Amino acid sequence: MSARINAAQRAELQNVAEREVLRYKGNHPLWHKHIHGADLDPMQVLKMVEMDEHLFTVDYSCRRTRKTSTKELWFLEYMACNADQSLGIIAPTESQSITNLNYHTDAIRRSPILSNFINTKGGRKQMADSYYQFANRSQAEAYGIMGQVDGDDLTIASIEEVDDLPQERLFSRFLLTMGATDRLGADKDSVNDQIIRITGVFKGADTLSDLIDSGDFHVLPVVDCYTGIELGVVKESFMTLMQGQLSSEEYIRQLLCQNIAAKNLIWEKWVRQALQRGLMAGVKLVEPEIMAVYKKRGLLSFGYDHTGHGEAASSSRSALVVKEMIGNHIATIFCKTWPPGTDEKIILHDLVSLWRYFMPDYAMGDAFGIGLLTALNDRLFTEGLTAISRMAVGGGESTASTWTDWAFAPLRFEGMIKHQMAQAVRATYQNGFAVLPYIDNEEGGDPLVDDMRTLQKQLINIKQTPVKNGSYNSYEMVKKLIGDDLFDADMAGTWALVTRGESSYATEINTLERTRQQLLGSNNLRQLGGLNG
Repeated sequence: MSARINAAQRAELQNVAEREVLRYKGNHPLWHKHIHGADLDPMQVLKMVEMDEHLFTVDYSCRRTRKTSTKELWFLEYMACNADQSLGIIAPTESQSITNLNYHTDAIRRSPILSNFINTKGGRKQMADSYYQFANRSQAEAYGIMGQVDGDDLTIASIEEVDDLPQERLFSRFLLTMGATDRLGADKDSVNDQIIRITGVFKGADTLSDLIDSGDFHVLPVVDCYTGIELGVVKESFMTLMQGQLSSEEYIRQLLCQNIAAKNLIWEKWVRQALQRGLMAGVKLVEPEIMAVYKKRGLLSFGYDHTGHGEAASSSRSALVVKEMIGNHIATIFCKTWPPGTDEKIILHDLVSLWRYFMPDYAMGDAFGIGLLTALNDRLFTEGLTAISRMAVGGGESTASTWTDWAFAPLRFEGMIKHQMAQAVRATYQNGFAVLPYIDNEEGGDPLVDDMRTLQKQLINIKQTPVKNGSYNSYEMVKKLIGDDLFDADMAGTWALVTRGESSYATEINTLERTRQQLLGSNNLRQLGGLNG
């Protein structure tokens, strides 16, 4: 247990720490080595030198090439050496911002100099998981993009994962807090330069590219995966592995740092916008609970794709997607997959349990699994989960004409129907009505999170090709390894909401009656010389 010290001793330690902090001010390698024992690589030093020269910078280097640590360590040095600074770390969620702040707090904890330089109020050190303050009154705090910042007075902004941030809220709520020329309690001689540092990778949205194209931000040296391999900061074997796992567009964008966007059936730009809407609206991934019923906010639908007839093994899984209408928007709140070869009894039991929790208004499934869907409809009626008895529809016969009246209606995913389903999904994303839960900050390993990530990948993995001698398109996977099972289930769930459970419409034939005299038309005959003409 450390010995207690009085206020006078604490002030003396802070003075000694401040002297050491300022000893190598401006010499980045020596400062970080002396203060907290960190060795900077040449690229980090060069980036810090450029940050000294430019107030607004952006870095979109490859992942794991130390761009975030470089930015945060530069901020740590700047705030320790300059009084009365206020740093706001901004990311899509507060937990992501705290991850960035940990670069600061970890350096402070391993450095006796910085630990003694932390400010103290009422005998308590001003450092916690989400903020800290130095003795020179410079402070840092972590924010989520939807957090409350009214009244805060930022001089420095550290922006992370910028392509996931709603551009309007970023500029109108956060960056506008940096415009003050005078701050209460700040020394008049303190530096008051507004500084913005942005890091992130291209994800197909427009926020990052718009900032670069504006010309207001200086682009720091870009380190792609090959440069990172040469610098020794990333492993060549892992990057080679990721080249095969990622789609070509994702590989070019995130590892080669080139801004391109795949424009298949559903554009990546639309998917990122759906994620931003989910972040702003607070739409979360729903996890079913035992002995509970989901509290619906609007109409809710099930979409199911059956196993056994995909183009590849990865696309032959059974899949379920749950869609919910919230106002005028369609939100995807849950999805689940079953591995190929799963016993249909297990799938049946899971579907009944999920129906009992969500109680959907409409449900449509792949008619390829007609046996499973028949047993499911009977089970739902037997357990009182639906008022529709399959046996009371069309004399209990299982035909395409009676399917539309079932509680869980089978539907053939083929031909014109599949074309209409796919275009309905495209329309929801293109017109800004789709909402996806933001899960980029969630750790892998949770099946629900992994399935939702897979769905987001599959949405942009579908291409459309015209059918020869046909009036509709066919839909194929761009990369078979990613699959399309969840996309097919998403189509069924969307189509169930669009048609309100009616998979087809009755054909209407409009007729118009005309007399023989009207058909002959006397005026026309006179023009031709007939009828006394």
